[in-house]
Amino acid sequence: MANKYHSDTHQRAEKITYASPLSDSGNLLSETLTIENTSKADNPDLIATLITPAPISPVLKVCLLCQRLNISIVSLGGEEPATKLFYCVEVNGAQAVSGQFEISGADNYVSWDLTKENFNLGIGNVIDIFLWVDSGFAEINIIRLLQGVGTSSLGWSSFPIEGHHNGLVQVSVNFACIGTGTAECHLLPLGAHSAMSEALQSDIASKLCIVCDDFAVRLKGSAPNDLNLISSFNVALISGA
Repeated sequence: MANKYHSDTHQRAEKITYASPLSDSGNLLSETLTIENTSKADNPDLIATLITPAPISPVLKVCLLCQRLNISIVSLGGEEPATKLFYCVEVNGAQAVSGQFEISGADNYVSWDLTKENFNLGIGNVIDIFLWVDSGFAEINIIRLLQGVGTSSLGWSSFPIEGHHNGLVQVSVNFACIGTGTAECHLLPLGAHSAMSEALQSDIASKLCIVCDDFAVRLKGSAPNDLNLISSFNVALISGA
């Protein structure tokens, strides 16, 4: 029987760790690739498969994956020299991104986000890469793909991870920017105004943030075509019994 000096309510805590390391195709080319097509072909020039693990707990939901493509153009040439290398990337059969590069060199990057309807967790995401030129030819010696839980967004609109819980939540995150910019990460109670968010720090040991009930981790970068990555996520769920 409870009395006024003692509560019969006991708290229980559950710790969940989600490791989501960067998935890296490495260089998909074993030798220089020459592109001479002047329109998108029916079949891809290259195919890659990248895997990101799924959380072990149903409490956590991964809402965004980010992918980043690097193409190193050795030269643009031909009798009527190429001035543009066009690309189109399809992920699991749906177009994810398309565009063009106009400069020879190693620093041709493009990144994009995939929403949860368009990616797999725990099994491979099949990535088809189509390449063509406006004229002449392009010689390429590096094609590399990266994938991770995160975003290419420069704004706070992206929520790569959500959690659903009734009770207190203590969160710490390891995050980083793959690219030239910097990443910022906030913990936000779901349904709350953005002013209620709390900044997380990139060192997982340096700061813990606490919210109550359902929550989201939001992430943004400072430079275009970066991959802003959540590489590990630790959460303690505290609830009454």
